[in-house]
Amino acid sequence: MPTSAATGPKALPEALREILTRRQPANETRDGASPAAVLVPLQHHDGRWHVILNVRSKTVGEHRGEVAFPGGRLEPADAGMVACALRETWEEMGIRPQDVDVLGPLDAVMTRTNYLVWPTVGVVPHPYAFAPNAREVAAVIEAPVDELLDPAAARHEARVMPDGTVRKRVAYVYGEHLIFGATAWILEQLLVFIGGISQSPDTGGAA
Repeated sequence: MPTSAATGPKALPEALREILTRRQPANETRDGASPAAVLVPLQHHDGRWHVILNVRSKTVGEHRGEVAFPGGRLEPADAGMVACALRETWEEMGIRPQDVDVLGPLDAVMTRTNYLVWPTVGVVPHPYAFAPNAREVAAVIEAPVDELLDPAAARHEARVMPDGTVRKRVAYVYGEHLIFGATAWILEQLLVFIGGISQSPDTGGAA
């Protein structure tokens, strides 16, 4: 995805903001699910957009060693899902809430551990001194969006559901990392929107 007028450092966030704020996010909730939120951080540098993810440490209670977006369960003190995502991102990654340009929500997804996760897309400035919490984060990943959009990055996983049906969902490979489960399903939503924006004719000027 070469940078164009539609996907430049100013134009893409505004295009995403317009798309995300005018739609009603869906959810696939089930009884007993615990609410949680994640931030889907975007950052532009070296002429490319990047998605910021992390590798969970081996000491966290769930999803050990998996690639994830920063986030966690909703706490009573959180004003809402966006506040929850920003608080968790601060605690995990050292990204201050006031430094995030919030663009809007994606559809909520269910995890295999029975969390209903509400994703919020936001832009983090560059450069930024991430300060990951070693108890929760083993590594920070900056994955270029154009590489994730390459069909060669896509994989597919099949999962047997409680009712016996088989659900096939997308996963992604970036370097040595496999992005799967709810993180991949959230990422897929973002990539669909960005892919559509990147196909828009260049209008010039808004890069």
